[in-house]
Amino acid sequence: MMNQYKYLIFAFFTLILFGACEKDECSNAPFNLSFNTYVHQDEFVLNNALYDDYLGRKFRVELLKFYFSNCFLEKQDGTLVPIVDVALVDYGSTSPLSIDLDLETGNYINLHFAVGLDSLMNASDPVSFESSHPLSIANNTYWSWASKYKFFMLEGRVDSQSDGVPNAAFSYHSGFNSLYREITVPLNEFNISSDGGSILLEFNLESVLYGEAGIVDFVSAPFSHSENNYEIVEIISDNLLNAFKINE
Repeated sequence: MMNQYKYLIFAFFTLILFGACEKDECSNAPFNLSFNTYVHQDEFVLNNALYDDYLGRKFRVELLKFYFSNCFLEKQDGTLVPIVDVALVDYGSTSPLSIDLDLETGNYINLHFAVGLDSLMNASDPVSFESSHPLSIANNTYWSWASKYKFFMLEGRVDSQSDGVPNAAFSYHSGFNSLYREITVPLNEFNISSDGGSILLEFNLESVLYGEAGIVDFVSAPFSHSENNYEIVEIISDNLLNAFKINE
């Protein structure tokens, strides 16, 4: 099934492997990491699709972006194999997200990644990057007033008048180092053979909005940009921990 992430700008790790094997003892094969995105059981579509919130009110999403960073595969012996350093996932573009590279063959037990930027990347100067880089100022993901990046951005409209028409705007932007979230997704006997291997990572937006950490109500608390209504973006950040799973 075609993945629903719409745009990826990424930068690879400069190191090929942590705990790399000795020369001539490694064999590499093609690896692909791709994504499906859902709301409830429905595939996510930006702008045009309507979804029900936890009270049955119709809403649509008009902007969804987030940073996907520090992504590794973990081998059975604990070796961490880098996949991508930092990527900007932007659903507003037409290009599909698919990360393709050659990785060492073998068995892997976990997929590690983060939503947001670690403190070092978050302290970067966006004007120092070319426009094609995920941390570039051109991506409109930087708060100049805070000298920090926006980690997760969600905007749209919700039906606040119970007439089925999304009329009221909502907007949530998370940032700051305290909202960086590291995520581990277990792999069930995943193997990269000599023929290669692939992982399909599923992202459920519903789990971000209505999860164990709390509920995001588009009507009663429609805005939060980290500094204001911090509790809401903290809920979003904590709910992200359980929003991803492997499609097996």
